[in-house]
Amino acid sequence: MADHEYIPATKKTAYLDKQMFATIICMIPAGKLTTLDAICEMWARRKGADYCEIEGGGIMPFDKRMFWTPADVQRVDFITELKDYGKADTGSLIPYWRLISLRGMLIDYGRYFDKEAQKTLLEREGHVIEQPDPNKRLYRVQNYKAALFDLNKLIIKE
Repeated sequence: MADHEYIPATKKTAYLDKQMFATIICMIPAGKLTTLDAICEMWARRKGADYCEIEGGGIMPFDKRMFWTPADVQRVDFITELKDYGKADTGSLIPYWRLISLRGMLIDYGRYFDKEAQKTLLEREGHVIEQPDPNKRLYRVQNYKAALFDLNKLIIKE
């Protein structure tokens, strides 16, 4: 019986609240990208946990009342205003469009904004967006791996 390695019954979970999630998104520089998995992996490592869960059952919907007051973070706004991106002060937006899938695909945020809006915003930041099948609304960021931001560079004050 001494051959068996000890495996704990439970894994440690780190919880990431929506405000901190949005703050991390605000730290991704223009021209860079990240994934939900990368953010969760970074957060779990920081907390000495096995994995990470975003509190509140995911990142949607974005309800302004669940977030902080604009004085807390310099770049604050919400995905509902992304349709007006370019018309307003772009420095106040949380850049959710920099969040892509693990395979570099654009994400459809449903009623908030669609893949076409994300495609436009990413192209403004210098990304080339491919559409592998012209008959499907699927878009991929060309060379997305080279554009992934190293989240270990972030200095997060908690």
